[in-house]
Amino acid sequence: MNFPNKDRGRILPDTGLVVHLISLSIVVFIGIAGVGCQDQPPADKPASDSDELVISTDSEPATTPAGEYVLRMLIWEGYAPDQYVQDFEKHIEAKYGKKVRLQISYTDGGSNDFYDKIRARVVDVVTITHHLFKDERYNFISKGMLLPLDLGNIPNHKNLVPSLRSADFHSKGGEVYGVPVCRGRYRLAYNEDLLPEAPDSWNVLWDPAYKGKYTLAANEYMYNINITALAMGYPVEAISKYKHLNNPEFKQKLRQLTENAHTFWVGQDHADDLSGLSVAAVWGDAFSELDRRGESWATTIPKEGTPFWIDNYAITWTLAEKPFLRKVAEEWIDKLLQPSFQVDHVIRELSQMPVVIGLEAELSPEEKKRMHLGAFAPDQERLIPLETVSRINRNGLKHLWDEAMEGIVVP
Repeated sequence: MNFPNKDRGRILPDTGLVVHLISLSIVVFIGIAGVGCQDQPPADKPASDSDELVISTDSEPATTPAGEYVLRMLIWEGYAPDQYVQDFEKHIEAKYGKKVRLQISYTDGGSNDFYDKIRARVVDVVTITHHLFKDERYNFISKGMLLPLDLGNIPNHKNLVPSLRSADFHSKGGEVYGVPVCRGRYRLAYNEDLLPEAPDSWNVLWDPAYKGKYTLAANEYMYNINITALAMGYPVEAISKYKHLNNPEFKQKLRQLTENAHTFWVGQDHADDLSGLSVAAVWGDAFSELDRRGESWATTIPKEGTPFWIDNYAITWTLAEKPFLRKVAEEWIDKLLQPSFQVDHVIRELSQMPVVIGLEAELSPEEKKRMHLGAFAPDQERLIPLETVSRINRNGLKHLWDEAMEGIVVP
């Protein structure tokens, strides 16, 4: 689960296509010449073997020999709980007199996994994080790989948080191509037994008192670079821009973050990753187990702000000529916007933030505080959506992270 976007602005104007091409040419030239350059970002690995689209037939028919319809889903773990799936399948059969099976696969390969399988036309429904819809590596919408949604089949869409309903990241030409289902942040967490007060800044991770007493994600280099830049006082517009971060002061700060960490977690944070430590940068997956162990952990939104993500359901081009399954897919998306799913599953099981409004009456005061709802809604102003970055910026930021992690072993 990737608990797991729009560019929030630029400090300096882009230099244009010519400079972009020149920069890429320099990278290629250096690679051919075999001359290393520490400050030059390495070439990006393509999302797949070719940028050309593969037009192929579906690898599996829409129905089985027994007449059962199959809706193939590739999603992050946690977004199709068994009980909800069973209830939905029964509902569809009762409503339409047709048996539909949700064939669910969970990804462990990240964004490239989604792209490759959509491209190969072997999935019908996917979950995509907000900053990837218009990522130039994939261009899901402009390449026609996703279908526009019929919001008439998703009546709960009107209950989305207004900023999510009108967002640009999942829209083009007046059409909507994705529906948010869950959102969350890279959280600054602290052990309440060891810290009597919530830290108010990311700089707690650089406090000598907590050297060797925190954990963070090993592979989430974008988030780790963002929080380092925020801790140093960079404006939001600069925290994902290689040209602003490629300097000795930033590199030293990032290296301190990696060198002084007690451990690193991969994929999802688990209770063993946090147990006994003082602070952490996490999704929050470990909190329920930590509570059961008697460790009380809480989170805070630092004064500098914190990066966050929005996961969305989308329908792929495989259903373009399958109107019944396309409608069923839209009705499944609508089910996940119901208050029962958003409260009981997103908030209480996943410990993430809901995407719909009007839930306050069903939440306890502690849940409202933890989800930054009601009186705590102003806290959301410090949430910073993960940015859709260019290839050059992504390569450069990954280069900075690789340098910072040099010699550090991740179990």
